[in-house]
Parts: sequence; C-alpha cells; structure tokens
Amino acid sequence: MKKFLLSVAALAMSFAASAQVDVQHQRVGVVEQSPYFAQQSAVVHKAAKRIAANQRWVGYYSSDALAAAHKGMGIYNFPGDNKVAICLSEAILKPYVGKNIVGLRFGLCEEIGSSSISLYKSASSKPGDVCRSANVEKCVIGWNEVKFSEPYPIKAGEELYAGYTYTQLADNTDTKSYPFSAVKDGLAEQPLWVYCKLGNDTGWYNFSMDGYNISIQVLVEGDFAEYDVMPSDFGTVKGAINSNVETSVEFTNNAVEAVSSLDYIVSVDGVAGSEQHVAIFPSVGYNKTGTFKVSIPCGSTEGLKNVKVEVTKVNGHKNGGATIVAEGKLSVAANMYKRNLCIEEFTTEQCGNCPRVAGYLHEYLETADPNRVFAVCHHAGYYTDWLTKSCDKTLLYLYNDGGRTFAPAMMFNREPDFKSAYATGQKNNVVLPGSTTEISKYASKYLNKTMADAKLDVSVAYNESESKAVIVVTGESNDAYDKESALLTLYLTEDNVEAKDQAGVSLGTTFYHQHVIRDFNSAWGAPVTWEGNKFSATYEFDVDSAWKKDDLKVVAFLNKHSTKSRIDNRIENVAGKNLVQNSTSIESVGSAYNVVEVARYNAAGQRISGKQKGLNIVKLSNGKTLKIMVK
Repeated sequence: MKKFLLSVAALAMSFAASAQVDVQHQRVGVVEQSPYFAQQSAVVHKAAKRIAANQRWVGYYSSDALAAAHKGMGIYNFPGDNKVAICLSEAILKPYVGKNIVGLRFGLCEEIGSSSISLYKSASSKPGDVCRSANVEKCVIGWNEVKFSEPYPIKAGEELYAGYTYTQLADNTDTKSYPFSAVKDGLAEQPLWVYCKLGNDTGWYNFSMDGYNISIQVLVEGDFAEYDVMPSDFGTVKGAINSNVETSVEFTNNAVEAVSSLDYIVSVDGVAGSEQHVAIFPSVGYNKTGTFKVSIPCGSTEGLKNVKVEVTKVNGHKNGGATIVAEGKLSVAANMYKRNLCIEEFTTEQCGNCPRVAGYLHEYLETADPNRVFAVCHHAGYYTDWLTKSCDKTLLYLYNDGGRTFAPAMMFNREPDFKSAYATGQKNNVVLPGSTTEISKYASKYLNKTMADAKLDVSVAYNESESKAVIVVTGESNDAYDKESALLTLYLTEDNVEAKDQAGVSLGTTFYHQHVIRDFNSAWGAPVTWEGNKFSATYEFDVDSAWKKDDLKVVAFLNKHSTKSRIDNRIENVAGKNLVQNSTSIESVGSAYNVVEVARYNAAGQRISGKQKGLNIVKLSNGKTLKIMVK
C-alpha cells in the first residue's frame, strides 16, 4: 500500500502479484487524466515568447513542451477555488544561486478565466508565505507568461514553491475539469502541490502526477555560462589499500547544448591526479541529469580520505558553472569487521497487505542467526496506528520516492540498493519484498558480501524492582571509519503484541505484531564520544509493567544521517540483546562483583535523589562512573 507524506492516501500503481493494491484506497490523491487523454499521441511545442540570452526557464522540466488542448489533467474529486504549485527544491535552484526569479509561466489545456501567480517560501516542507505575486486577467490555452513587478534573488540553501490559482470543476466527463498541461519530460517523477479541501480540512497537499510533470516554470535571469555542468556529491566509497575503486558521479547539464563528453580531475586529500576524459553516451540534454564513472586511487595508507572530482571541461570547452566540484569520502581500511544486519519493517494496522509480508519476515527470522540479524518495526508508511512512535514518522524521510511512502516495506541496513516497484529516479532505501526467499537473498548479501568499519557490543542490566533497564553499548572502529558522522541509535522492542484491529486478517483470527518499538533514544541517533577508535555509551530505559519482559529486546546500531540525501543514511553495524534471558539483573551484578550505586548527579554536578531526565552521572561502589541518558 502507498501513502503521501503529509497528505492524502494510496496511489494506483503497478504491483507484482505479491503486492496487490487495496482497491478501497487506490484512486485517492491521483491527478486524473482527461477522458480523451489516451488519444494524445504527442505533446505540442506551442510557440512561446522568446526570452533574453541571460534568461532561463526553470522547473521540473525546461523545454516548451505542452499537452495538447483538451487533453489535460485535473482533480475533479477535490473541486473548489484551488491552487497548484511545483517545489523548486534546493537541488533545482542550486545552479541559479545569486540570480533572480523575474517571472513565471504555466501551461493550460483549458480556459480557466482569470488567475494569479505566486512564488512561495517554504514552510514545513510545503508552500508558506508569498514572496512575489501577480494577477492574470485572462488565461489562454497554451503558455501563460507573467512577470513579477520586482525580481526575487535566489539564496543558497533555499527552497521555494511556484504556482497559480484556478477553479476546479467536479464533472469527471467534462474536459474543463482537466485544465493542467503535463508532459513526460524533465526530472524523475515530482509531486504536484495542491491547495484544496480534503475532507473537512483545507490546505496544501502533494499529489502524484503518475510520471508526468506539470507545466509550471519560473523565469530566472542572470549571467549564464555557455558550458555549465554541475556534479553532485557522492557520499562515501570503500576501497582496499593499493587499489583503485570506481564510483559513479551524477551531474546536471546547465549548458546550452547536450553534453557528449566531460573532462575531470580527481583529488584525494588534496593530491590531484591527471585530467581524464570520458564520453557521455547517450548525450545529456539541457536541464537533464546524467552520470559518469570515475576511478579513485586508494593509495598505500588506510584512513578516511577527502575526495574531490572537478569537472574541468564540457564538450571540450571550459566548464563555466558556479559549482564544478563534487565531494565525497574514500574509506580505505587495512582491517574490517563482520557486518551484521538490521531489518526495519514499515507496517500499520490499516494496511491489509502487511500481515502477509510480516509473515515473510517472521519465517526468515526463524532460520536467521539471532546474533547477527536484528529486526525493528516502524508503524508508519501507510497511515499510522496506536503503536506509532514519533521516530516512525520521522524515518519516512528515508523513502526516496518523490515524497510518497508505502507499506508493507523494509529497509536493509538503510542501504540504497533497491529500485522497488514504486521507486522513481535514484535507487531507494526501501523495498517491498515479495517472498521469504527474497528477504533471505537481500540478507545474505549484507551478511556475507559486505564488511563494516566498526563493530558494537551490547550489555543489558535489568532492575526488576525499579522496572528499568541500563544498556551499555561499546564499540570500536578502524581508522577509515567516518567517526564524525557516527550516530548511535537504540531501540527497545517487544514481540508478540496483540493487534487491536489489523486489516487483512481473517475474521476471528488474532494477529500479533513483532519488533514493536517501545522506547528509543533518538529518531536519528545520538552523537558518539570516541576515545581514539573506541567508545562506550550508557542509556537507561523505563520498562512498563504492561510489557512482557521475556519478549523485550534491545537493538543498537551505528548509523549516519544526511539531511541532503535520503540514500546516504547507512547503518554501519548493529548488535542487540534480549532484556532478560541474555542479561543479568542489576542486583545480580552487584552481588557478583560487589558493585552498587552509591550516588547520582545531574549534568550540572548537583546530587539528585533518583533518575532525572537528561544526563545522569552515576557513581558505583567500585569507584567507576557511568554516564546515563534518561528519557
């Protein structure tokens, strides 16, 4: 099943037999095509006003392509005085920082009367305050071009939205209910933002365009280079001493002609290699993205090294772009560690397909090594339920699918190794497995074919009388591990939690949830304090009396979190322990080693009588001190 972030419901998508659509939800939130849309054999290139040499049209696509008259798209299920907008993300605007937005154009397949255009600032990842606007007295079929009275300067790191107003009709047989021009051109599927009434609430929601991009573009004015290619940062690549490692670098063509060749220089820790030449086939047109492969020398020493790839020439001409360098990291290690696996499942009680896929995971775990494979369940992706935690909703960010989410779904060490049935554009961290065998295949890759730059160990002490668990996580890494980016995430999970109202199960059947998150330290993990290549961190969780102690587990992992790229959030390694069976109570620890708590202090050094939210400093009778984070 599938759901939009911040909004509506499931989409009509193509599924394998193992991932059938819930018909009840499949049509909600889709931008519908005109009844005559299927007759459209090609887009038209209606003549638009010629722009100046120092101007560019910028949007989800940049050509003059339009849908033919009376063959548009619309949302007749959401009638009223609506607004539509595209998101000008930081990535889209990056080549134009320092230049000005001076106008906007939008394409129509139907006459809509008067309208107004607006440029919005971003607020909570949707359109916010209007920063520029203008009225349109009479709109026409085709392109409608409007200038703002005052230019808007594009700032670094900024996200904007741009769109127009119109009245949505409710007749699904009248072509006038389908005014949007949309074409299969430009960036991979992008969401359409619509201001409309959904149920009793009116606001901005993002809708699927089913592979099309709406005809909205802003006019950017400034000094443009004739040849301009912008490469994108590429994260961390791993290699062995005295070898070369190959990686792909994505780029955007902002040049006046299609890119057929590039020249580049690779630098590792400031040491530049010779200029290299690579042919690009097929060529990449203006405002399109492409990739090229680079070879990075690992050198004779281990460590985490800084890598820069500078695109020097485009089609034999000097690259005149403002951003011509892509950055990344090179991890070169002499020793590596066995890598365990964290499987994270997205599921909810509203998801009728989830019990089947949860069964696949349960069947796989019955034969998996419990010391190397750990599972956590996030109750999000397709609405939420009574087991949803705040971290579950936060982690929906990891869906690299045009702002859309779905369940059932799984992540394997949060690696972007999948192009799932839903994914568009780049690879996805999230996949929908179709069988137990498929899960086993993914798991085998991480357990047997990948290694880690760090390892973890978890010990758990459970105090029955105080109903609390003290978890100590220790770890070590090699010199190649990116310790500055390392975050430590802890989950306390419970198995065999009886469902309240699980969709997709037979009447009279009791369904039990597995790997339910009962507590956690942080949605994205907490920073780690390293001493050389080692660390130790202690946390304290309250244990609710209603939870079954024998079914509680602690799962801990080192992860990275990137706010710039959803696919750069790798879990390096994971470990875990049962709360009871594989742990010793605090009383038993004290008895065996004659160790008891003798004093407790807050972060300011003030003595406290019991646990207090935040950092607690606990002194033990053996002279040792524990730093414990209390939630």
